[in-house]
Amino acid sequence: MSPATDPSTTPAPGHGFRTVAIVGLGLIGGSLARALAALNRPPRVVATSQAASNLEQAERAGAIDAGSTDPEAVLAGADLVVYATPLDVTLRLLADHRGRWPAGAVVTDVASLKGPVEEAMRALGESARYTGSHPMAGGEGSGFGHSAADLLAGSTVWLTGRGAGAAGVEALWRAVGAHPRWTTASEHDRLMSWCSHLPQLASNALARVLQESGHAPSDLGTGGTDMVRLAGSSPEMWLPLLARSEAGAALRDLARAARELADALDGRDLEAIEDWMRSTRSWRAGAAEPPPPPPAPAT
Repeated sequence: MSPATDPSTTPAPGHGFRTVAIVGLGLIGGSLARALAALNRPPRVVATSQAASNLEQAERAGAIDAGSTDPEAVLAGADLVVYATPLDVTLRLLADHRGRWPAGAVVTDVASLKGPVEEAMRALGESARYTGSHPMAGGEGSGFGHSAADLLAGSTVWLTGRGAGAAGVEALWRAVGAHPRWTTASEHDRLMSWCSHLPQLASNALARVLQESGHAPSDLGTGGTDMVRLAGSSPEMWLPLLARSEAGAALRDLARAARELADALDGRDLEAIEDWMRSTRSWRAGAAEPPPPPPAPAT
């Protein structure tokens, strides 16, 4: 563990944050701590976690300068607070911690739905200090032991809610090798319903069908194994997200498409199946571009 320093005498890194407090040291929080510690000009990184084992591992790995199971001890000197906890936990902690954030401290989070967090910060009267983050990175494991300094490198990080510290939050993600992209909370959450929640549920559905048909994971080839990988995800992580997701409509569209494909198979309509496969192959390769937007109305 690196020695503690006085943040007021330490030159600010390019993103401007001298002390970053990470709440939660699981896969994403731990990876962010490792990535920040590896920078040429790292900020002081402090962390709080209910799991003392995560704090101990992070200190041994040199990923944090200080850690405590007491949030107040960690939040007091932070100028950026990152909530790296599940959505329902984040919403609860925001209310619990509101009075513990230093004046001028910026708050962000990594939850994969942004609307509920923005609403919570608005209800707390703290929208001005909030910028939402969602790194599109992850893995099958959980806890600090599965974190990696390069997990976030190359990943897209969606940003919403341009609070007072928005430029610094964007710069911090760039510093660890991620690619920030700005959007609105509503656009982000709709995108996640289709491009994150739907694949998760489709994987669960495929695994259930295979299970009910008497097949084991060991029966699958590499392609099938890839398709059911998400079925091993944690329900505890997903349920708070799915409770607020709009993926039901997307899942019904998937069921409709599956029925159409099944009808083509039953009718031995190989031409229709070929059209399906060529179309999806083209889309997967990136050749199928969306139609151009309509022209702006004349003024």
